[in-house]
Amino acid sequence: MASQHKYAGASASISTSLDTGKIVQIAEQAAKEAETLQVTMRLEESTPERLVYSVRNRVTGGRIEFMTFEVALKGDSAIRTVKTRILTYKQKRQWLLVIPLPWQMMAWRNYKQFMHALAAGIRAGDSSAKTNVVELAQV
Repeated sequence: MASQHKYAGASASISTSLDTGKIVQIAEQAAKEAETLQVTMRLEESTPERLVYSVRNRVTGGRIEFMTFEVALKGDSAIRTVKTRILTYKQKRQWLLVIPLPWQMMAWRNYKQFMHALAAGIRAGDSSAKTNVVELAQV
C-alpha cells in the first residue's frame, strides 16, 4: 500500500454555539471562497450530521474529481463540534529531467483555504468559538 501524503491528516476542529443551519451556510460560503478558475467545489451529500464536498476540475466540466472531504457536525443544542477531514485525494508527481520532484496533493490549496475560511466564518459569527486548523498532522 502506498504511503499517505503528508497533508492527508489535515483537519479543522471547531467548537461553537451557532446552530446547524448557520454552520451549513458558513460552510457553503467557505466552499465558494475556495473555488478558483480551474477548481470547483460541489456538495455531494448533505445530512443533519454530515456534509460531503468534492473538489473537481472545472475545465472538464467537473468530470475529474481531485478530492472529497467531509464536514461532520456533532453536539447538543448548547455546543456543537464541527470537524473536517479528507476522505479521498489524488496525487501528481512532476519530473525535472530525470529527477522526480515530491508528490503533490491535488486541490490541497483549495481544501486549506476552505478550512481556514470555515474557521474564520464561525469565529465571525461566534466570538467564543474555539478553532483549531491542523495542516500537518503528526502520524
